[in-house]
Amino acid sequence: MRPSARTTAEVMAQVLRTTASLAFTEGLNPAQWSALRYFAQATPSARSVVAFARYHGTTKGTASQTIAALLKKGLLDRSRSERDRRTVNLELTAAGRLVLEHDPLNELAAAIASLSDAHHQHLAEGLDQVLRTLLVRRSRRTGGPAPRRGEAAE
Repeated sequence: MRPSARTTAEVMAQVLRTTASLAFTEGLNPAQWSALRYFAQATPSARSVVAFARYHGTTKGTASQTIAALLKKGLLDRSRSERDRRTVNLELTAAGRLVLEHDPLNELAAAIASLSDAHHQHLAEGLDQVLRTLLVRRSRRTGGPAPRRGEAAE
């Protein structure tokens, strides 16, 4: 028997809560972990406050607060662009890369890795579709274009 969408959503919410609760470690909160992951993977042209805010669907002000905390902790470094001195580039420091080795998301990744290949494939495809649907629905509510998953970091 197929589970109801509501039941599946409740399980997904529980997974998210559990994962988020793990993310209060190493003196960081979930938003800061997310920012570290973003800047570790972003291309040089996407290592800005605006690109980070766009990718995470948040305001520039909220993104700036998260980034400011990481700068203060010495996990990110900022530098001016050589070509355009108005542009600020953000990069992980050596300390930031070291902290990422203890990323609490690794716990979720390990749980996913324990799935059979078929279950992992179905989960990945299903979650990708759920995310795309949520992004489209959000863009309709806000009146903006639907962002593509991974858009800013590609």
